Amino acid sequence: MPRFADLFVREVRRKRSELERILGSEGGLRERYGELVREAWIRDLEPRGARGPAYAVDSSSDDIEVQGGGVVLVTRSLALSAGGEEIRELRLDAFYPRNVRDYDDFKRLVREHVEHVVALRAVEEGARLVLIDGSLYGRMIHVLRELEVEGREDFMFEYVELYSELFSKARSRGALVVGVSKDSRSTVLKEELLYLRLKSVLKGLGEPLAGAVLGYWRLLKRRPREALENVRKLVREGLSPEVYELFEEATSSVPDSKVILACDPGRGFSRPLRLSLEKVSTGVTDILLTDGARGAALLRDVFEKTAERLGEEFDERASQVLECMKKYPPVVTSYAVFSRGDDPLRVDLAGGSGYETAGDSRFLAETPGELLEVLGFLALLYAGRRRYNALLLEADRRVKATAETMELYHRLAMQELGLAIIHSRGDRRVFFP
Repeated sequence: MPRFADLFVREVRRKRSELERILGSEGGLRERYGELVREAWIRDLEPRGARGPAYAVDSSSDDIEVQGGGVVLVTRSLALSAGGEEIRELRLDAFYPRNVRDYDDFKRLVREHVEHVVALRAVEEGARLVLIDGSLYGRMIHVLRELEVEGREDFMFEYVELYSELFSKARSRGALVVGVSKDSRSTVLKEELLYLRLKSVLKGLGEPLAGAVLGYWRLLKRRPREALENVRKLVREGLSPEVYELFEEATSSVPDSKVILACDPGRGFSRPLRLSLEKVSTGVTDILLTDGARGAALLRDVFEKTAERLGEEFDERASQVLECMKKYPPVVTSYAVFSRGDDPLRVDLAGGSGYETAGDSRFLAETPGELLEVLGFLALLYAGRRRYNALLLEADRRVKATAETMELYHRLAMQELGLAIIHSRGDRRVFFP
């Protein structure tokens, strides 16, 4: 028997219920959400071409670890058009990593940043549609904090300024910027469906009681234990137990994709939601984007090294960054299934400021024509479960850095610098210029 196989089987048996909850079909989810998902599902999903040049954007990175603890980080990005044209970007960063977590965060953020660089260039070259691998809204809500990475502590400022410029330039030129997420852990659709069900349950109750329950719902994100306890008390006093069940379900980590898979609504897409950024987290406190000078002062406490380096200029720079975040456009979000039983794709479309929502819900009153254009183009590029988007996957293939590529970069760096660069790992390979 292979080594550890007996221990693996023992753990599977011991944690059967936990595994079945994550891996199983979740008939319970189908019972809870089936009707809600069907009511929010639209089956009009026909392939159609984009009304102009379309590009897919992706990136990759790898590093050369050298003797003495330094690294040379190589980050590449590519915007690939449907016609095969390429827009390329490559960035080098060399430093001594101090903090493993911050270094990993920096690598991820730099990959996204260079994607924004080529996306902006694609827009400037006349793109009608730019597909980015990932959630646009997820990139808007990154924690705004100082990174413990030598010489790049304020990198988040650079990130925000360019990201905001991408959206501004796209808006002025009539380009559509779209995020496509294959493995989304988002719960925005689930939460909105539960909210609509909650409002339906509360119909007929007196205003003070219904208002109190809705107030606890708003509290749920920030202080879930307090909100649940308050609702539990109301249930003991006669409120419908279903209200507590809805609150409890909203706190679960079951993502939208799992809910959709369990309900199996077929080919189509979910009613679009409108998401907008109102505050930013610093990891220490939340800053409202309307805070102005107070927000800049709060950032001074978070970006200590940057504030010390910039001196009196810091407040102006921090205010500029918060202003850039205020200019982030709303995002229209929907989930699309292109073949029955397939994984849902989360689709984010930037620029939903002119779209009306249905009452106090985040669901849009109507499906925008731009979103139908985007979904139709994604349907056109769909080539089965393994090839969910032919253009994005081709961009991914072309931008990936292989071991041979990194060795070539290693040799090129030595030739340019006239230095022998010794690896820090394995057999400490050494190449000479």
